[in-house]
Amino acid sequence: MRPTIVLLTPTSRSAELIARLRTSGSYQPGEIFDYLDRATCRFGLDFSGDVIQEFEEEEIAQIQDALGDFNGIVVEYSGVSCIRDLLDEVTEGIDGMIDTNFGEILRFSEVRERFAADPSWDWRH
Repeated sequence: MRPTIVLLTPTSRSAELIARLRTSGSYQPGEIFDYLDRATCRFGLDFSGDVIQEFEEEEIAQIQDALGDFNGIVVEYSGVSCIRDLLDEVTEGIDGMIDTNFGEILRFSEVRERFAADPSWDWRH
């Protein structure tokens, strides 16, 4: 299985983020994941929100403190350069957080700043 992240957005902004994801490449619905192709990168997308059930109570409280009511989108990716470019495009101007699935929950703006400072930054290391 490829690595995944979870994009967390206030419910009032989730439709906008979903629309941005769907239109940021060649989008096609699938059985488990929907797929998004951008240049040589393929992403799996799960818009169901079911991933929230996997969060611990403390994590949910932290996210709610920051965002209020929120939704989660799972994004499966193949590499840092692919996810960096996608996140740079779709998260601009939207308040939200990313669960890296490597022990950190970071604001969209912080992730964008880290990638701007170091394009090879990889939260998996």
